[in-house]
Amino acid sequence: MTPSAQPNPSDQAWQIHPQLLADSVPIIHLPICAIRLLDDQRFPWVLLMPRQAGLTQWLDVPAAMQHQILDEIQLVSTAMNTLFKPRKINLATIGNQVDQLHIHCVARHTHDAAWPNVVWGHGTRSPYPTLQRLALANAIAALLKTRSAPNSPTAR
Repeated sequence: MTPSAQPNPSDQAWQIHPQLLADSVPIIHLPICAIRLLDDQRFPWVLLMPRQAGLTQWLDVPAAMQHQILDEIQLVSTAMNTLFKPRKINLATIGNQVDQLHIHCVARHTHDAAWPNVVWGHGTRSPYPTLQRLALANAIAALLKTRSAPNSPTAR
């Protein structure tokens, strides 16, 4: 699995939902998903967005693509675990407010603002300072590039 700045062929009609676009910043494109950092410094939080139009829930994803997305979830979760050393990695596909399929990957700590409850609907989002946001996105991208290199165990 090699990260890329190149869109996949199904990108033609795919667009990021305006709310997700407003709430997050780009990190990298993996073969199937666009990876974005949710701009909330209270929680280390990444979104995986399959770049195929018309996907609103997991049931919409073709089986072969589901397996690829699971590989990307594993890759992102491992990077988040390495970078943030959390107590837990929370994964979810909620979609009640934004219908476009996206997968949340949140690194949770016992001292975070919402622990032990869920992060959704907890308090007000607190955007990262610009330089911190860019540094964090770059650090996550670097880990994803390293872990998905051709000789990496995650590569196929």
